[in-house]
Amino acid sequence: MPELPEVETVRRSLEPHIVGKTIKYVEILHPKLSRDTPTIAKDLIGLTFAPTDRIGKLLIFPFSNDERNLLIHLKMTGQLLYQDSLVYGAGLPAEASAKAGGGHTLSESDLTLPNRHTRAVMTLDNQSTLFFNDMRLFGYVKLVSPDQLQTIKGKYGIEPGQPNYILENFIAIFKKRTTTIKALLLNQAVISGLGNIYVDEALFIAGIKPTRRAHTITKAEKLKLFKAIDNVIALAVKKKGTTFYSFTDAENQKGSFYDELYVFDKTGQPCKNCGTDIEKIRCAGRGTHFCRKCQR
Repeated sequence: MPELPEVETVRRSLEPHIVGKTIKYVEILHPKLSRDTPTIAKDLIGLTFAPTDRIGKLLIFPFSNDERNLLIHLKMTGQLLYQDSLVYGAGLPAEASAKAGGGHTLSESDLTLPNRHTRAVMTLDNQSTLFFNDMRLFGYVKLVSPDQLQTIKGKYGIEPGQPNYILENFIAIFKKRTTTIKALLLNQAVISGLGNIYVDEALFIAGIKPTRRAHTITKAEKLKLFKAIDNVIALAVKKKGTTFYSFTDAENQKGSFYDELYVFDKTGQPCKNCGTDIEKIRCAGRGTHFCRKCQR
């Protein structure tokens, strides 16, 4: 599943192409995608995109002429891809490569649109098109009211890079927590946007073993971890995320944070700090990478 940096990369890639453009045609090709808003194909027509937003791994698309918001979650295999000046909707194929956006791609052919995994199509007023592809159909699109959006946002925890990510709030998430530190950091209701890759990396940088119980983390370790998470996410966003399981943007540019990884996907390789072989175990239901010597 793409994590915060990958989803932020998609948002930044799409925004300059869609803001100010009006939705003229919508086709939902699989009902599961819009199961929470079955009338979305009709409801979106005539709405004009405003500057985009995101919380955690959830993309938020406000409109300048409507108070509702379009929510899109890529989940495991979603792609949100933009193509310039296509004529699509009257039975005409849109056979061209994507120009912006991104997501999980299985092969070069996935960037030719539409394809067998295309689940929704939105044509804009300049004949450009947004395609939502999702091989496994775990992702979704939904249209929500301002009150619904606030309720959804309230389910997310503090987020690195946002105003609520301050040391006081970070220390508070440890209160009365006895779960492993890895499980705590993966809990989106506690801290949003983090996934397997960046939790493993931040814990390594902070020198904390992922199986440690949250209540055993010292104040000094919390400070290290607070800074490590912020720094890891900021660098990953700058590097356009980690290319993993073929995550690319629409121009087939791969996120370069993979080159910065210390432990994730490094099983059996020597630790960059001490030379000890990186280990992989199961923790919080996820494959977890760490250095036995550097992390305690």
